[in-house]
Amino acid sequence: MPCGRLQTGNTRKPQAGVRFYYLEAEDGGHSDPHAVVSGTFIVIALPSIVLFDAGATHSFINPTTATRLTCTFEELEAQLCVTTPIGSMHQTDLVAQNCTINTRGRLFFADLALLGIYGYDVILGMDWLTKYQAMIDCKWL
Repeated sequence: MPCGRLQTGNTRKPQAGVRFYYLEAEDGGHSDPHAVVSGTFIVIALPSIVLFDAGATHSFINPTTATRLTCTFEELEAQLCVTTPIGSMHQTDLVAQNCTINTRGRLFFADLALLGIYGYDVILGMDWLTKYQAMIDCKWL
């Protein structure tokens, strides 16, 4: 099923397929705290709930968090068409570049695509995990 096009003026943008594996919360979300790898980190300047999603091709920020953090967005040349594991589709052509993520006094940077996700403020995907050669230690989950 194709993702609908987001119109920006009279220009149609090419679409880029994107995926992520976080499961949208149903009836209050997961009761098992070990079902996901997440935590609270300082994003830009405020504490934010971050999910590390090795199944996501890109990193994302939800609209409410973007407003709270006063993110500045730039238009992408291609529209991202995102499909979730339960089949819902989202689309965006906006990204906040070089957003700071502070953990234990170290600064990391992420390009965060604006996406209607809920339950998490930020999802860090494979683009970020690869850039920083992050390792998710599942033994301790």
